[in-house]
Amino acid sequence: MDNLEQRIQKIEERNRKVEGDKAWETSWARRMVLTFFTYLIVGGYLQAIAVSRPWLNAIVPAVAFMISTLALPLFKHVWTNRHFNEEVPVDLIREKEELKLENLSKLRSFIRGKERITNDEAERLLGVSNATAERYLNELEREDLLEQIGTVGKGVFYKVKSSEN
Repeated sequence: MDNLEQRIQKIEERNRKVEGDKAWETSWARRMVLTFFTYLIVGGYLQAIAVSRPWLNAIVPAVAFMISTLALPLFKHVWTNRHFNEEVPVDLIREKEELKLENLSKLRSFIRGKERITNDEAERLLGVSNATAERYLNELEREDLLEQIGTVGKGVFYKVKSSEN
């Protein structure tokens, strides 16, 4: 029980640290510090290469940096919504599962009265890729309807275990 409490305490400490880091990353204080240092570095560089009025000219990059930090949250929001908040529609999942069950049923019917089936035959019968046909055949093997003969290549086939399927 103590171990569980220690683990929970570590998780809570980590969460506090993550929240603190997040608060700093989005704070105005951070933006202002970065803008100030950008201004100093650019101004110093412009002075070192003898640009006229370097400190005045350094304002533009510093302000541009500040504007970019203000725009980033909008782009982050758009990007995360596009990449992480898209949910797969339940209908699509159901449709894929129904297709799988239908294809497995077709395979079961196809192997009745046969002695063997190859991956190529399953591909042609179902109109699926090599990998998908292999997954279906492996599923029937797990159901103890088929036995794979061979391990790799064109010589592999699946022996039908019982003709009464």
